[in-house]
Amino acid sequence: MKPLFAEMDAKSNAWIATGNAGTPARDAALPGYRAFIEDWAGRAQDIVNANAAVDPFLVRTTQRFVDDRVLLVRNMRPGPSTTYDKYAWADSMTAYGGPLSACDGFGITW
Repeated sequence: MKPLFAEMDAKSNAWIATGNAGTPARDAALPGYRAFIEDWAGRAQDIVNANAAVDPFLVRTTQRFVDDRVLLVRNMRPGPSTTYDKYAWADSMTAYGGPLSACDGFGITW
């Protein structure tokens, strides 16, 4: 998962760097970010499924992060962020803390 998490970080940071929600640049970048997340989630899910016997906390929180990020992009629309968007983003970042802390405990960073 390390390369996938690094890829997620890079793509998400690049998407955020396009500007604030509701700006023309961010709105224009949304379809590409959505497509990336859908593809990334499929690849991540394959790894989660193939490694279901590893640390249960790592598996649960990784699954939650994958699901949260897919739900986020499926519900986002061009224009200013909704309250739901803000909470969904925050929730996905909380879930990301699971694999981040579990992997850090194993000495794995990205």
